[in-house]
Amino acid sequence: MRIAFLHNALGKTDGVSLEVDKWREVLRRRGHEVFYIAGNERDDILCIPELSFYHPQTKKEIENATVALRDYKDGKELLEDINKSADIIKTQLFNIINENKIELIIPNNLMSVGYHIAALKAIYEFIEKTGIKTICHNHDFYFEDSGEVEPTCKEIEEILERMAPPDLPNVKNIVINEIAKDALLAKKNICAKVVPNVFDFDMKAWTEDEYNQGFLEDFGIAKNDIVFLQATRVMDRKAIELAIDLIGELNKNKEKFIGKCLYNGKKTDNRSNIILLCAGIVENFGISSSYVDNLKKKALDCNVDIRFIGDRVSHSRGMRDGRKVYSIWDSYVYADFVTYPSIWEGFGNQLIEAVFAKLPIVAFEYPVYVSDLKGKGFDIVSLGDTYKKNNDLVYIDRSILKCACSRVMELLTDKELTVKAVESNYNIAKENFSFKALEGILKGLGL
Repeated sequence: MRIAFLHNALGKTDGVSLEVDKWREVLRRRGHEVFYIAGNERDDILCIPELSFYHPQTKKEIENATVALRDYKDGKELLEDINKSADIIKTQLFNIINENKIELIIPNNLMSVGYHIAALKAIYEFIEKTGIKTICHNHDFYFEDSGEVEPTCKEIEEILERMAPPDLPNVKNIVINEIAKDALLAKKNICAKVVPNVFDFDMKAWTEDEYNQGFLEDFGIAKNDIVFLQATRVMDRKAIELAIDLIGELNKNKEKFIGKCLYNGKKTDNRSNIILLCAGIVENFGISSSYVDNLKKKALDCNVDIRFIGDRVSHSRGMRDGRKVYSIWDSYVYADFVTYPSIWEGFGNQLIEAVFAKLPIVAFEYPVYVSDLKGKGFDIVSLGDTYKKNNDLVYIDRSILKCACSRVMELLTDKELTVKAVESNYNIAKENFSFKALEGILKGLGL
C-alpha cells in the first residue's frame, strides 16, 4: 500500500517522530511505500507549513485555544480563524493525497492531543468526506492528566468532544498504553487497540566513533566529568527540575564517590563536575513558554551545572551553520546515567532508549510506567510516584530524594550491581518492545 504519516513535525527527536520512523521501517520491510506529511521542511517530507506548531498563525491559535483567550474577543472570533486555517490545510492535504495516490493515512497525535485545532478539524473533515482508510495513532489525549490542553471556550470544547479522536467507520484508533485505552472507552465509548512503543534491538550498539569523538569537547565537558543525560524535550511535564534536585543532592555528597572508579571505568577526581545534559529541543509555546528560564534559575539556586544542547542535537547527524550536529544517539554514548523524571508520558521512548544503551536510569514512576512497564520488572532508581507543585515546578518528598541519591551513588561505583541491572532491563525490553513485536501487531491491523 501507499501509506502517509501525518504529524506537526517529523524527522525530529521527540517521541512521536521517533516512533513514526520505527513504523516506517517495519512497514517498508513488509513491502509498503511510506510518505511523510508534516509542517517542517525536509527532503523526505511533503510539507504543509500550517501543520507546524511554530507557524505564526498556528501558534497564535494554539495559545488562544488551549492556554488563554487573549487575542480574540470571544470563541466565535477564534473559530473564524481556525476555520480559515483548517480550509488551507484541508486543500493542501487533498492535493498531496491525490498527487501521491495515498491509500491509507496515519495521523499521529494530531487527532487526539488537541493542540492544533485547525489541523484536527481539517483532517477530520477530510477523512469524513473522502472515506480514506485511516489509522489514528493516538499517543496522548487532550483529556488526560498531562495538563497541557485547557480549552478556553465552548467552541473549542465542542470540536474536541466531536472530533478528538474520530469515531468514523473508516477509522481505526490505536493507543500506546492501557490507561489511554480505558479512558477513551469510558469518555467516548470508542474501542482502541494498544500498540506499545518499540525499539530496534537488532541495530548496532551506539559507540564512540570518528564522527562523535569530539562530542564532549564541543560542549565543554571534561572526560572525567559525570554526565546525567536528559534526552527528552525540554517542557514542563518532563519535570526536569526533579533531576536538578537529584544532582543538587549528589553535589552535597560528592566526597562519597568522587575519586572512585565508576562502573564504566571512568576515573573521577576532585576536578570532576556533575553535569545535567539536556539534549532535547526546547519547547517554547503554551504552558512551557517560561519553563526553561525556570529551570535555569533553579539550577543556579541549587548549584547544578545544566547544559542545553538541543540546537546541536538532532534526529540524525549533519552540519548546521558550519557546526557539527550530533544525533540523539550520540548523546547516550557519553552519558553515565539517564534521568527520566517525567510526571506524564504516553509511553516512555527515552526510557527504552536508555535501556538499549545499557545505562542505569533514575525515573519518576509516572502513571503509564506503573500501568504498562513496572510490572515487566525493570530495575530503575525510583523517584516515587507522588509529587507536589510550587511556583510552576514540581518536587518530591525529601526522604525519597535522599534515598534515590544513595542508590545512584551505589550504581555509579558498583560495576557488578550496575551491569546486572542494565542487562536485565535490556532483556526485558527486547522481549516486549522490539520491532518483531510491532510487526506482529501490524499484521493484525492488516498491514
